[in-house]
Amino acid sequence: MTYRGLLAAIACVLACGAAGSNEPVPDGGGSASISFDQTGVLTLAPKEMATLDLSAAGLSNATLSLAGNYLDAFLDADAVDLTNGHGEVSLRAPSSPTTFSILAAAQQASARLDVSVSATGFATIRVTVDYHGQRPVPSVAASTFIETTCAQLAGKLVDGSPLKVATPSNAIVLDGVPTDGQVAVFVRIAHYATGCFDVASLTPAETRDVNVPVFDLPLDLADSSLETRFTFAPDSPDAQALQNYFGQAVATSVLGASFPSSTGEPSRLLDAMAAASGNATQFATVRSNKGWDATTVSWLSAHTPSMHDRALQWLSEAAPSNVGDLTGHLAGDASKPVFTPSMLGPLDAQSAGVSAPLPFAWTGQADDTLSISGSIAIVPSELACAAADLRAQMDVPTATGVADALATSIDCTGLASALVPQGYAFGQCDASCVAGLCDAAIASAWSAGASALSKTSDALTLSLSVAAPAEVTDTPQVQSYAGTWVGTFGYAAQQIPTKGAAKGAYGSVPN
Repeated sequence: MTYRGLLAAIACVLACGAAGSNEPVPDGGGSASISFDQTGVLTLAPKEMATLDLSAAGLSNATLSLAGNYLDAFLDADAVDLTNGHGEVSLRAPSSPTTFSILAAAQQASARLDVSVSATGFATIRVTVDYHGQRPVPSVAASTFIETTCAQLAGKLVDGSPLKVATPSNAIVLDGVPTDGQVAVFVRIAHYATGCFDVASLTPAETRDVNVPVFDLPLDLADSSLETRFTFAPDSPDAQALQNYFGQAVATSVLGASFPSSTGEPSRLLDAMAAASGNATQFATVRSNKGWDATTVSWLSAHTPSMHDRALQWLSEAAPSNVGDLTGHLAGDASKPVFTPSMLGPLDAQSAGVSAPLPFAWTGQADDTLSISGSIAIVPSELACAAADLRAQMDVPTATGVADALATSIDCTGLASALVPQGYAFGQCDASCVAGLCDAAIASAWSAGASALSKTSDALTLSLSVAAPAEVTDTPQVQSYAGTWVGTFGYAAQQIPTKGAAKGAYGSVPN
């Protein structure tokens, strides 16, 4: 069970711990409350019967249950009628010494009564806490386990009985501890620091002082789940080097595979349309017979700039913003989490060529420093094209990206009408069909550009390393971290240093 699951399982027990074991706890709206009339710890002899009174406000009934090592103890009912604001239930103590609790719950209200059973008598343990950690200490909870050793409690996070919660500056007084044998005094701070002290024996009416060393539990990385943001803030020369890489090397590769030059663009467009037609022979025949090459040359010369020049402009203008904040989800086992990227700047990570999911590594240090490392592979041509798509939409708001913007800019519909003024070009392909071929040809070319650097050897690799202080809430699971990261962008010819801020939080991506 995860720590968060454990918290849910014992929420009723903890609900009244801070106020005292039998004080009323109102519901979230403050309209209902319930409490046991018994004050302090109920002390009984084995097999003794006791009648317990409850008081309530705003409740008609409550459910009752036993918690802890209650052995053969039993209640005469598992629910109590509170219609008149009061109710009672009978308890038969178990036949052997032990400690346990009675829980009453209704709606969001609950109450707890600690019970101690002894054949020899009861003692008092006064607990002081020696905390050796660095996490917040809002309060300290202390409880006892009868006929139990600290070794048997190792790794457990369930309170015993009697249970008391107090501020860390005060000694915690546990009354009504049975004197029948071994006692383990268990102490916790929230659910992220614990300590234990073995008491071999107690004598009736004794007050025993114990000092319990308490230590932080290790960061629970196995159950930690964080939404993470890596912000890029490289030094100016490094940022310029990365911008140059996208503005020159990547753009050259993309254009070489999609719109290599303005010269010969009409012919390449018709070739791509023929390939998209699925009937290259008929397309070639009508292309030759109808003089489509000359018509296309004339049409494109009247719709400048060329597709090459437009694509180059959008690629170049997008280059400075190609690398924005990297966000994603980090979760996994104690040492090998999986990082699943979601966004790279304004771009969907998958469409931007970021591989996912990715094996990372992390460790938690004794001082709650969280170390994270990993490498992210990016297809640089896909990233450049995705960024250029956004830039093209600024110039052509109705477009979905570069390909759509180019088809709009050269007016594929108008070109098709010029090529097929009436009737069919071939088969059942009319002007509307030819316009579709023009759209498909441009989309295919741009797709080829995005795939230009898709080989593993062309990958842009981001390697990063983080060391940041982590924060926990009620458990050792990491709730958040904030620090810096350093790393490199590596490609075939160069390693470009980079760095930035690193943040993570449970539930939502931090700003």
